[in-house]
Amino acid sequence: MMIKDLKNSMDIHSNEQLSVLIIDDDESIRVSLKFHFDDCGFRTYSVETAEEALELMNNEPINSVIVDLRLPGIDGIEFIRQASKIWPDARYVIYTGSPITSIPDDILSISSVSPKLFFKPIGNLFELSDEVNRIIRKP
Repeated sequence: MMIKDLKNSMDIHSNEQLSVLIIDDDESIRVSLKFHFDDCGFRTYSVETAEEALELMNNEPINSVIVDLRLPGIDGIEFIRQASKIWPDARYVIYTGSPITSIPDDILSISSVSPKLFFKPIGNLFELSDEVNRIIRKP
């Protein structure tokens, strides 16, 4: 998919720009993903910890969250457990650097969590943004 295909990512039910929140403790990954999603037309936020993400989600409407699993403090799995109960309309995509990742069944059974896992480093960021677009538009 080309950038022009994703530009002006708008909520299909309104004229609001879609938002994505990136949670990763690695600054270079946050910056890279933020640039990519900005270029794709998303309103993009990035934070280092799950705690910061929970605080931000209290103040900003978030359509999707890209979550690293290994985070300082609350890890990505526990973040998804908490956030999906508070914000059931948000969508969650797991993006991890751990090649041996086991996702608990209770997380995979949450309908707002993408069944597709992404592993760092990803060669084509459009695969990730395509999945974010797909899961946001999922009924």
